[in-house]
This record gives sequence, C-alpha cells and structure tokens, in this order.
Amino acid sequence: MGTKKAEKTKKPDGAKKIKKERKKISLRIGIRTKLLVTFLIPVTALILLGVLSYRQTANALQNLYKSSSIQILGKSADYLEVLMLDVETTAYDLSVDNDLVNYFSGTPDEGVDYSTVDAKMASMLGTDAYVENGYFVAIEGDEHISTNPDVTFDKDAYSVFQTTEDYVQVTSRNRKVWLGESEFLEKYKGEAETPYGNRRMTLIRRVENILTGQDVGFVILEVRNSVMEQLLDEVNLGEGSMVILAGQDSNEIAKAENYPEDKTKRIITNSKAYVKMQQGLEKNGSFGTSKNGKKYWLCYEYIGDLGNCLIGMIPVSTMMEQANEIKIGTIGLVILVTIIVCVIGTWMAAGMSSTIKKIIGEVGKAAKGDLTVRVFTKRHDEFAVLSNSINDMIADMKVLIGKVSHGMEQVDGAVEKVSGARENVHETAEVLSDAIVQIQSGARQQEDSAQNCLVGMDDLSDKIVRVVENTKEIDSISEETKVVVGNGIKMMKELNTSSEDTTRNLTEIMKDVKDLEEKISNITNIVGVIAEIANQTNLLSLNASIEAARAGEAGKGFAVVATEVKTLADQSAQAAEKIRIIVDEVQQQSQKTLEHGENADEILKSQELAVKRAVEAFHNIDDCVERLNQELSDITVQTQAIESAKNITLEAVEGISAVIEQNSASTLEMGEGINGQKDQVEKMSGYTNDLKEVSQSLREEIHKFRIS
Repeated sequence: MGTKKAEKTKKPDGAKKIKKERKKISLRIGIRTKLLVTFLIPVTALILLGVLSYRQTANALQNLYKSSSIQILGKSADYLEVLMLDVETTAYDLSVDNDLVNYFSGTPDEGVDYSTVDAKMASMLGTDAYVENGYFVAIEGDEHISTNPDVTFDKDAYSVFQTTEDYVQVTSRNRKVWLGESEFLEKYKGEAETPYGNRRMTLIRRVENILTGQDVGFVILEVRNSVMEQLLDEVNLGEGSMVILAGQDSNEIAKAENYPEDKTKRIITNSKAYVKMQQGLEKNGSFGTSKNGKKYWLCYEYIGDLGNCLIGMIPVSTMMEQANEIKIGTIGLVILVTIIVCVIGTWMAAGMSSTIKKIIGEVGKAAKGDLTVRVFTKRHDEFAVLSNSINDMIADMKVLIGKVSHGMEQVDGAVEKVSGARENVHETAEVLSDAIVQIQSGARQQEDSAQNCLVGMDDLSDKIVRVVENTKEIDSISEETKVVVGNGIKMMKELNTSSEDTTRNLTEIMKDVKDLEEKISNITNIVGVIAEIANQTNLLSLNASIEAARAGEAGKGFAVVATEVKTLADQSAQAAEKIRIIVDEVQQQSQKTLEHGENADEILKSQELAVKRAVEAFHNIDDCVERLNQELSDITVQTQAIESAKNITLEAVEGISAVIEQNSASTLEMGEGINGQKDQVEKMSGYTNDLKEVSQSLREEIHKFRIS
C-alpha cells in the first residue's frame, strides 16, 4: 500500500508536464536555424560538387602531367640510346683495329710502333662528338694509351685496373659495361674541384685478338660532360624535379644541385624504390615514392639492353600546382554563395521568428491558466490559420474546464462513501483473520501431536518386530543348545567308559612292568655268572700260557690255544659288561614307567570324577533350556497381542491425522480467502486515496485557469 502510494506521488502533475514539455521545446532547434540549415543544404551540395570537380581535375592534370613527363623522358632516353650506340660503335672500331690489336698482342706490323697506335687512337676519337677522352689498358707489357693529358699511366696500370670495381663489372658481363664513375681512372686523375667532378658516363670494352682468341686489353671511353649537362638541362619535368642517369654500376649522373652533400650517399639508387624498379620486367614505368619526407612521382625508362636507366623524380606538389589554383577558385565561389544564402535565410527567418514568438507568448499565458487571452497576427499566410486554431482551442478548453469542475464535486462524494464502506469491511476482515490464525495454530499443534504419535507408534512397532525376531532367534538357539547338551552328555559317558578301560589297561601294564623287573634281576644274576666265568677262563688261559712256555717248542700250539681262550674270555667279559649296562638302563626305565603309571592312575581317577560332574552340569543346562523355551513361548504370545493392539492404534491415529489435515487445509483456504479480501480492501483503499489525490490535483489545476 505504502509503495503504491509512493509511486503515485512520484508521477508528475499537470504543471510538471507542462514545464517538461516547455523544456523539451526550448532544447529543440529553432526555426531560424532550421531555415539556415535548409539553405545550407544546396551550399553543401555545391561544396561536394566543387570537391568532386577538383579531384577529377586534379587526377586529369596528374595523368596529363605523368603522360607528358613519360614522353619527355622517353625521348631523352632515345637520344641517350643513340649517343651510347655511337660511343659503343667507336669502342668497337678501336677493338677491331688491326694495328692496335696486333701491337698489343706482341705481333705489330712492320713500321707500327707505340707512337703510331697512340696517334691513331687519338685520331679516331677526335672525330667523335660525344667522346671526350679515351684510354687503352694493355694486359701484356707496360705500355698503355691515354688521350687525356691529365692522366698518365705507369707500367703497373693493368695490375691497378684488376683491383678495381671496373674490372669486376666488365669481366662479369659479356663484352662491355657502362659506368657512372670509373674507380680506375679516379686513381690516376687529380683531385676534382667538386666531390662529383670526376663523375661521368664511361664505357669499358674488352679487346680480343680474333685470330688467337686471347684478350689483349681494355678500351675505356668517357662521354663529354657538356653533352650530359645539356641533355639534363633540356629534360624539364617541372619545378623541383630531378633527372638522374643511373649506370650499370648504380652510379648516378645528375645536375650539380641534385647531388647530396655527402659523396657516399645516393639520390635514388640506394633506395627501395630503385630496387622495386629493377625488379620490374617492363622497360619503363612509374610509381609514387618519398624522399626526405617529401612525396615524389617516379618515372623511369631503360636505355638499350645494358641496364642503364634514365629516372625522373617529380614532386607531387609541382604536379598539383594547377589543381591547387582551381581549388582556391572553387573555395572562393563557395564562400560567396554561402554568404548570400545566409543573408537571405536570416531575413526570412527573422520575419517568421517574430510572429512565432508572439504566438508562443500568448499560448504561454494560456498554458499558465489564463484562458481569456486571444492570439492576433497581421500575416495572411499559414500563421493566420494557426492563430485562429489556437483561439478555437482556448474556447473549447473553457467549456471543458467548467464540466470537469462540476464532475469533481460528484467524485468527492462518491469517494467519501467508498472510504466509509472500506473501513467496515477492513475491520471485519481483521477479526476473521485473527480467528483463522488461532484455528490454524491449534490445527498445526494437533497435526504435530498426531505426527509425533505416528512416529512413536512406528518406532514401537519396529521394536516389537525386533523383539519377536529376537525371541524366535533365542528359541532356535535354545533348541540347538539342547541338542549340544545331549551330545555333550553322550560324549561324557563315552569318555567315562574310555577312562575306565584306560585304568584297567594301565593296571595290567604296571603288573607286566613289575614282572619284567623281576626278570631283569634274573638277567643281572646271569650276567654276574658270565663275568665270573670269564675271569676264571682268563686265569686258566694265563696258566696255560705259563705251562706252554715251560714246554718250549712242544707247547707252542698249546700257547696259541691259550691266547685264543684269553681273547674269548675278554670278549665274554666285555659283552657281559655291556649286558649289565643295558639291563641297568632297562631297570631304570621300568622304574620310571612304574612311577608314570602310578601318576596316570591318579589322573584317571580325577578325570573320572570330573566327567561325572560334567554330566551333572549338562543335565542342569538341559533343565534350564527347557524352562527358557517355556518362557519364550509366553513372550511370543504377548508380543503377538501387542502387535494387534499396535495396528488398531495406528489406524486410529492415521484417521485423526487425516481429519486434522482436512481441517488445516480448510482453514488455510479460508485464511487465503480472507487475506485476498484484505488485499482487495487494501487495493480499494489505495484506489480511493489515489482518486482523492487525483481529485485534489484536478481541483488545484482547475483553479489555476481563469475563464472569465
């Protein structure tokens, strides 16, 4: 109830709703802004059109610039190819000249010496407009040719040549190689005025004796610097662009201002762009690259089939110069159009904005409760229709407010009546609810008692069952005990009979032992006689030996007999002694046997007495077991009677428990019904309170309106 009431109080009333709507309106975009945005849409379209036109124009200009640059570079490459072919032709003529080849092969023609071949080489090079200096490095001998007065070779020139990159380049190729700078010639030239003063296009060609097939030397030709400078000056690709001629050794020929300050660095041939260019299979091409943070468009054209390449690097900013001029003109036009559109839109929006502000002011008064206002406008467009509609709406609101005020009085009366009836119903429900709670409490106690009784009866039943089972088990044990006692009595009787037989046998044995003792005494006497006879025989033998000795030779046979008799007498004495010892031992053993027999006789007598007592004990056990069987029979009868009474009691307790459960369920349903009525009454109370609040709120809001 309290929660619902709190939720009701959180709901905004009419005034809060109006304020919230006003706040939303104030946060929206104004009509002036909308008009300006509307006018700016075509301006934006114009800007997009300008951007698109600029991009297309820029792309077209770039493509035109690229194509013209590639054409210029291609023409320059063609010119260079002609130039290089001319130089290669001159080198070929020198390599096949008979006087030159034969002289350096060691087989000169008659009248041909070093001055002859030197003058001839200078003469052949003097007619070539592209070659400035020429050199011949001989493999054999210490004579070499130089048409350059600043270069003089020593006798070790060929050995020096072999240690340079020039030798590696020319020997690793077929017959010739173009270099951007000769490492070999630089060793013999003086120090140049600039770091790149000795850099120039140089052709090196191997010279072979056709007859022998052996190499005789190398021709080295240098292209005139003036020719290369004129070519690079004529190739104009735009402001800030660079044109580079890369030789097969990756050395570069360019304008002096394009060389880096550090001679060890390169313009392009040590970059990834140059590697990418060499990996391509096309003779010419182009792609974008960057150098020192500046973007360039690189185009290239290979010259001939020797790997020399003419490279052009054009700054992207130079290519975009004309496009940037178009961009500036487009931006100026867009700014002018934007200013004109903003002025026109502001003028139109100002007129509409003043009319709207006037209408908003009058509508704001009506929103605060003043329904006596009227909206007027001098315009004859849609704003006049809007003003008339607002006036009609205010008039209709006056009529509606009057009807609502009259209806509120009727609602207040109905609310008072419903509130009184609700109080009576609520009190009655409270009384019934308390009674139901008490009934439910008693029913729970009865149900708990019945449940405890059932649990106790179940426990008692289990114990009775265990007593019956234990009684049956004891009865079985007593029966087994009777059988065991009978068997025991029987065994005792057999033991008694056996004991009597043993006594009789023992008596006979003792009698026999006494007779044996008498016979042993007789044997002892006989052994004494045998010992006496042996002694006498021994004496007789001694006497016979004496007599035989007296008789001499005649008595020797008699002496032998006497000796044998003596031996026999000794053996008889020894046997008699052994018999006497054995007889003594037998006599001692018979004495012990008599003693044991007497002890056994005493034991048998005590055993016979114990057997008689055991028989009497077994008879007593048999009597006790018989009485135990009678008592067990009585216990079995009593436990069966208890079992029957237990079943009757369980049925009665279960019946009581079922009735208690039915009563408890009925009281629970009744309690739920009463609680439901209480909830309905609470809801009705909440609705009544809400209705009171709404009625009060409507009354307060209606009082805000002024209709007259």
